Amino acid sequence: MTTPATIDGALEQMKHKNLTSKANRTVKIHSIISGGLGVIPLPPLSVAMIIANNLKMLHKLSRTYGVKYRKDIGKEAISSFLVGCGTVSISGRLIWAIGTVAPITAPIVSVVTIPIFATSATYAIGQIFIQHFESGGTFLSFDPEKVRGHYAELFKKGKKLAEREAEVSA
Repeated sequence: MTTPATIDGALEQMKHKNLTSKANRTVKIHSIISGGLGVIPLPPLSVAMIIANNLKMLHKLSRTYGVKYRKDIGKEAISSFLVGCGTVSISGRLIWAIGTVAPITAPIVSVVTIPIFATSATYAIGQIFIQHFESGGTFLSFDPEKVRGHYAELFKKGKKLAEREAEVSA
């Protein structure tokens, strides 16, 4: 015989699994979108659109977990991660350096590097916020400094996923 407590526990587990699954789908979709936005040949426009896409992802994740959305804190977190890992600056410097040596190849390099970095960063940011929201955190309690090392690990994982996606698409 099943007790009400057992049924409640099973329902709670199913609810949690569905939330996590929905959140992971959101991150995957927005990671792919970021990769696509990274192909835009004007890096400042591309980066602005990638950041906007990340903010939209955070908004969706906050709705999924019933957390009040704070665009200002989302922007701070995204900026902190991007600057901390040097995502934009590394790819920008690489493209600039190649552009000065061989101007024709710079757009080609940017079409390859920025999408991978954008996909990786979006994936890592999404996973960080999923974990934060699942542990009961809010935008107000979020501290990017505390998760910077974990972000770097997730960024590497996101990069591997992005490279696999690029291979499949090619």
